[in-house]
Amino acid sequence: MANWINHAFRILVLGKGDRIGKYWQRFIWVGCLSVCIPIVVAGIIYYQISMERTKEQIINESNSSLVLSKDRTERMLQNIEKESLELAADNIINDVFANRVIDHPLIWHLDFLRKIARTKNANDLIGEIYYFSNLEDIVLSNNYGSIELDAYKYKIDVELLMNDSSLTKWTYLPSSQDEGFITFFRKIPVAASSTTQGILAFQVHTSNVIRFMPEHTSVIPNGKELIFVSYPYESRPISELTGGSAKPFDPLAAYQKNISTQSIDNFYTKDPSGQIMYISFMKGMFGRTFISVIPEQLIANRLLWIRIITIVTIVFFIILALIFTYFNAKRAYNPIERLIKHSKLLGAGRVQANEDEIDYIRACLDYLSKETQELGSYMDKVQPTLRERCLQQLVNGDYFLSGSLVQDCETYGLAIRSTYMVMIVEVANLVRETRFLPGDNPIIAFAVSNVIQELLDKNLDLKGYVFPYQGKGIGMLQWDEDVEQARLPQRMIEFAQSVCDALKAFLSFEVTVGIGRCYSNIADAPVSYKEAEVALQYRIYQDTAAVLYIEDLENSKTRAVFRYPRELEGTIIDSLSEGELNQAEQSLEGFTKALQLSQSVHFIRQSYSVLLSAVITSLEKQGGNILDILEHNLFGQLESKQTSRDIMDWFKVVLFPLHKKLTENSLKDAGQSAILKVCQYIRENCKGDLSLVQCAELVGMSPSYVSRLFKKEMGINFLDFIVECKVEEAKRLLLETDQTISEIATIMGYSERQLIRIFQRNIQLTPTMFRATYR
Repeated sequence: MANWINHAFRILVLGKGDRIGKYWQRFIWVGCLSVCIPIVVAGIIYYQISMERTKEQIINESNSSLVLSKDRTERMLQNIEKESLELAADNIINDVFANRVIDHPLIWHLDFLRKIARTKNANDLIGEIYYFSNLEDIVLSNNYGSIELDAYKYKIDVELLMNDSSLTKWTYLPSSQDEGFITFFRKIPVAASSTTQGILAFQVHTSNVIRFMPEHTSVIPNGKELIFVSYPYESRPISELTGGSAKPFDPLAAYQKNISTQSIDNFYTKDPSGQIMYISFMKGMFGRTFISVIPEQLIANRLLWIRIITIVTIVFFIILALIFTYFNAKRAYNPIERLIKHSKLLGAGRVQANEDEIDYIRACLDYLSKETQELGSYMDKVQPTLRERCLQQLVNGDYFLSGSLVQDCETYGLAIRSTYMVMIVEVANLVRETRFLPGDNPIIAFAVSNVIQELLDKNLDLKGYVFPYQGKGIGMLQWDEDVEQARLPQRMIEFAQSVCDALKAFLSFEVTVGIGRCYSNIADAPVSYKEAEVALQYRIYQDTAAVLYIEDLENSKTRAVFRYPRELEGTIIDSLSEGELNQAEQSLEGFTKALQLSQSVHFIRQSYSVLLSAVITSLEKQGGNILDILEHNLFGQLESKQTSRDIMDWFKVVLFPLHKKLTENSLKDAGQSAILKVCQYIRENCKGDLSLVQCAELVGMSPSYVSRLFKKEMGINFLDFIVECKVEEAKRLLLETDQTISEIATIMGYSERQLIRIFQRNIQLTPTMFRATYR
């Protein structure tokens, strides 16, 4: 037999018959034995270790399942017992037993039926609630209303409960049990000194109680104790595990036999057939016990896969060792070939095949990179919850039809006729925060919203909805419709201040809160949101206030006449032209204080835009290219700043250094410097006679070269620039002096008719119309 096996091995595996020498055969067999023996030993050790670990894992899983089942069931049953106590202690029942309901028992029946109907509808675990007292032969049930006891389908159950000596108890009743109900009843009245005169019973379907528990869990009342028994690892009855001939195993009897004083314990026992059972139990605080039964046969069946896996693994490695021992001497393993085969298998139809292995691997990696980017894009587009999306659409004003708003409110549980106020929480001066990147606004809004939600949960007198929107935290607080609205703004301001303090304490955020007015319909919430946005705009001159309420801001506004601080603008421009950034910053602070006195958001924003225009004009006059200047999107940057502090920081950190840099760059070129000198000379002497020869002598160049250079650098010819300067000076005199048109024309070296014609050609207005319009 051994010779036949050896001969077959040589032909099938080696493939050379008798031509293979004995040394090569010996080498193959020794190699196989040296690999197989460690594999067999390792498999036996692994089997023993896995058996113990898996057995411990099964027991731990059972205990964990027991704990989860206990926690869930205790919460459900406690809620039912609590609702029973609240209903039994209600004044509507006490009035009956205190003989305060005599004249109108029918009205009392209707009131009590509504009461138990609300209690039943509030808890979907409850199947039926019924009430009976010995004062009248009537049963009140949420399913059957008011019905005589003899006609009630659970008459036998009612009589058994009336004769039961327990004050409260979970029990199976004959009629109810047939329909799958377990009953919790309570003797009433609940006063300790009172004589029992009736019952209040809650029927709970057993399937509702055990639906959150492991499969095949049964509920067994045991006196006042309620016992839950589960078999989490087998769907068949325990008696079938031994062939069906043995007496069924009674876990309750085993538990009572081995009961201990411990609240959590486990033990081993045997069933009538001699099979070992592992039983773990846990006692609750309210007289309920949870038992889990694991037959040893189930554990053994669970461990069967370890035996199979171990045997298969050993056989597999032995075969692999035989093959590897032979081919390892003839052929080196090629990892690239294995990788290519695997890549072609996974990338079939996705990556184009290529004879060059490196190019094919590169194509596979490119495909994986593309898929990764698409997955990242998808994750970035994940939408918020449906309720948050509904609220975001609401504050954005996307609900044009009231019908769709009402339908969505009913879908997502939003009250329509309630009092709402909207607050917007925005992190202030975020540009100076170094902890975050420019694209982190959604993360910041999410963190702010979480803090608002935590504070809202702690304030029991407040309720509402919190969600992030457009980089801000939005709080939409809700009160009952009949609440006194006069006190709501102050409460809202107090809550907003607590939000500011919490964000500063826990996240080191300086935030500003804008608050809109209160409205009595959810359809008006967008109006309150817009008012909160408007309140935040007042930060441009009230940047010290953390909470801004729209009504307080509008009531405090004054209507004083205010003029644009042109003198301070000129000081800023002059300081920038001379390179004195510190002086320019000081003048900017004075400019900001002057604007804040106007208390007009639009005036302040437009004034900053005018100042930016003046700075850009100054840059252009000093030789800067207007296209290069506007390439920085300066007006867009200014528009994004919301507070006066942000605007001042932007001017100081961005605009002023940019002005200095561009000015210095423009002066590096000698030709540009000469033209700037000519321009400056023309502006200062525009009232006199100016000539190209005179300006060429000023910079030491020929008139023709100055003319060409002037056209190249300024974009207009020399004479047109002189006219522009004269027009600008005439405009200044028209605005700042009371001189007549004729006098101004004489100063500029024109006749009145010439001045009028030049104004109409350059600014499409006569001098008189210009003065009337802009002065």
